[in-house]
Amino acid sequence: MPPWLVRSVLLPAHERLRGRATLQELRRLRRDERCEETLQRLRAEKIRALLAHCHSRVPYYRERLAGQHTPELADFPVLERDAVRAQAERLCAEGFAGDWLPSSTGGSSGEPLTFWTDRVKETRHNAHKLRFRQWFGVRPGDRQVDFWGSPIELGKSSRLRRFKDRVLLNQALCSAHDLTPERLDGYCQFLAHYRPHLIYGYPTVIARVAQQAAADPQRLRGWRPRVVVCTSEMLYPQLREAIRAGFGAPVVNEYGSRDGGLTAHECPQGRLHIAAEHVWVEVADADADGVGDLLVTNLDGWGMPFVRYRVGDRGRLSTERCPCGSPLPVLDRLEGRRNDFLVGGEGRHVHGSAANYVMREIPQVLQYRLLQREDRSLDVQVVAAEGWGAEQERAVTEGLRRVLGEPVPVRLQLVTTIAPSASGKYRWVESEAMAS
Repeated sequence: MPPWLVRSVLLPAHERLRGRATLQELRRLRRDERCEETLQRLRAEKIRALLAHCHSRVPYYRERLAGQHTPELADFPVLERDAVRAQAERLCAEGFAGDWLPSSTGGSSGEPLTFWTDRVKETRHNAHKLRFRQWFGVRPGDRQVDFWGSPIELGKSSRLRRFKDRVLLNQALCSAHDLTPERLDGYCQFLAHYRPHLIYGYPTVIARVAQQAAADPQRLRGWRPRVVVCTSEMLYPQLREAIRAGFGAPVVNEYGSRDGGLTAHECPQGRLHIAAEHVWVEVADADADGVGDLLVTNLDGWGMPFVRYRVGDRGRLSTERCPCGSPLPVLDRLEGRRNDFLVGGEGRHVHGSAANYVMREIPQVLQYRLLQREDRSLDVQVVAAEGWGAEQERAVTEGLRRVLGEPVPVRLQLVTTIAPSASGKYRWVESEAMAS
């Protein structure tokens, strides 16, 4: 459909039928997004109202805060994922007048988490996505292609839904599974025909498509997107560069989760801005560099409120204003999940990106997966290009031992493919030693 028709007629009608005021929320966000005074006032009002609601209407919080009349955010307990599983019913607000919507995580980090969301939370989550994309010239109704692997979305993709999304709403979904050369070539042909303004999805998958396109630039017939937005996996430098080289467009990071909500998005200056009207972010147990566990409070989820929810990732808040002029706070470090860290000599915690720096310097490494066992030894699967041999094996072994600071056993295995998790995501680095 012409984007103007989707933007002005079809998308508004679709959102009304779904009971969502997404476009109205988007207009409000765009109107006020440069006013720091309005932002701070709105955040203060929303956190105060949410905490009062939790104290009076949510059994789990009411019991934990017994005896306190007007609790502050710091008075609330940190909400762990296990507590959500065990206390699900008691985390639901009494007398909630909104619509309950079932949701779940994809389970890439272990057991999936099921919970309830609501219409307002979903609406504002979507409005923030649209707001951030407009920073790169992508407007509602512009064509987009999602490279996605979660069974949550793929399982809903009936023929009628696919027709509605692709033809009426300009949103096409491509599976992140079974990326054979034939399928990758087919995706390039589809992109050249569909000519989306936005590509969205897992960076590992988008990078594979971009590399296929770069091998023969004529495949895309002169098309390039306005922006590529990567989400759900760590956007490592070599992935960003491969995508940029293949598609000739800005590559930006979106950070969030189903349970915590959309948390942050990169601006054109490359800074990761927090969606501060939607979430409140804290850093707990920070180390000497200010990096700690991220606690997210969703300001719009009143049906089943997640307050000070430990999302499982680590990061650091910046104290500096971004040159882009936005008053939205900046997350200047994002380091992934706890077991994305490795355990080095003397028990040091080494971020998984250190291993990535070793692997990306070896041109023959097309893809890898590193698993650290409880005894700190390393199992490394490698999909290798022509030219892999003893020299490359030695470089991997010595490099990984160097970043860990001890001579651990390194077991290398050449494989033809590395399968994603059930959610479709790839885990580059995972440590059983860190989790134990």
